[in-house]
Amino acid sequence: MSEYKVSDYGIFSDAVGTTNKFNEQLSTSKEDINSCSTKLNNESIFMGPACDEAIKVCKSGCSKLELLSGNYTTMGDFLKTTASNYQAGDDKAKTTILSINSGGKVETTTGSSASTANFSGSNNQEKLYNYLSSQGFNDAAICGILANIQHESGFDTTAVGDGGTSYGICQWHEGRWDSMKSYCEDNNLDPDSIEGQGQYLVNELKNNYPGVYETLQNVPNTSEGAYEAAYKWTTDYEIPADKYNQGDYRGTTASTEYWEKYGNKNSE
Repeated sequence: MSEYKVSDYGIFSDAVGTTNKFNEQLSTSKEDINSCSTKLNNESIFMGPACDEAIKVCKSGCSKLELLSGNYTTMGDFLKTTASNYQAGDDKAKTTILSINSGGKVETTTGSSASTANFSGSNNQEKLYNYLSSQGFNDAAICGILANIQHESGFDTTAVGDGGTSYGICQWHEGRWDSMKSYCEDNNLDPDSIEGQGQYLVNELKNNYPGVYETLQNVPNTSEGAYEAAYKWTTDYEIPADKYNQGDYRGTTASTEYWEKYGNKNSE
């Protein structure tokens, strides 16, 4: 299951207008999914990964227009309620969750994001594994992320690098560091905690690095998939010096050390 917070999508009025408009088009003209997807992407940057994923699942399955139409209705109605609550000062509305299940159906919940963020574990590595698993990443993708974080910071949330310009488990640099702190402040999270940095990591990935997110969502759950995930994360998300050799090195760490520890753990 994949989950998205309403607060990730920016302006509520745009969100509501887009969902309602496309639901109306689907209901009246019964346009095909490819056409609606193209128009949707042109209409509003808000829709982003949530609707893209819903469309993708529909297209890869039975392509039911009724399901897609129902998704837009759910999103539109729920966003209206959330927008009203948020504008009235209800901070909980910021953590409204849109969940897309394996069948492509959108479901919704409102409340604290802590209920969907599983950070159980005895150390930061274990906590991050469990959190990423709760966010829908398979073990191969998680191994790729963990291998990179090992090399970047050793899972130290207060690690400082690059002459004092990079910070945290992913060594976020300058503007990205500032964005991480702002995200944590907006969501009542401690920027020095694994919970704050872990949740920002997923938020940043979905919103600013869609190509990396797409790769991680589709890697096979194998040691080869762990290598692929780590390599992509290195070259397109971390982007260290000598990124291709680093990608190979970290990919090997992911496909051996981390795959041995976490591979197929979720299937047990």
